Amino acid sequence: MATDFTKGDTQIIVDLINDRNPGLALTPALVTFGLPTLNATDSRNTKVTVTAVPGSGYKNFKDLLYNRVDLSVIPGARSIEFPKGDAVKIADLIDEINARYGLNLTSNDFVDADLPNFTGAPNEKLDFQLAANADSLVYIGSVTLKIIAEDLDLAVVIANPILDGLVYVQPVEPAP
Repeated sequence: MATDFTKGDTQIIVDLINDRNPGLALTPALVTFGLPTLNATDSRNTKVTVTAVPGSGYKNFKDLLYNRVDLSVIPGARSIEFPKGDAVKIADLIDEINARYGLNLTSNDFVDADLPNFTGAPNEKLDFQLAANADSLVYIGSVTLKIIAEDLDLAVVIANPILDGLVYVQPVEPAP
């Protein structure tokens, strides 16, 4: 099954359940999910409990085992560079990250943090870590991405436009 990562996290997991259980037509409105935990007992990296919502026509709960996606594999061959623009926090770049990689990361999926500060050098690029929130139903791990500084405005960086004049000095003639 090809997963559509533009869907919400609970819809992605419900789609996995329905795909592996033919004839089942669960929706996110019919179940709730507990917090995912790392699973060390099988080849699946995640264990989560799905519980029926009262009045849904289902009862009780079931533990699920599946693999969350490691963020480090998401960029593949695509660019990891993002223009900083007005961004101050990682959350400020999430719309661009989602658009580039075909995702639907929400605040539940990643750990927000301040972006690094530029030193003011031209063409500056700085690394930042996009880390999965431990409670994310879909993602684990982290990926290193880059922010790119905006081009420096010469009108600002050349604070003193009044330059000394050029003075030509004749070279010394070689002795005969």
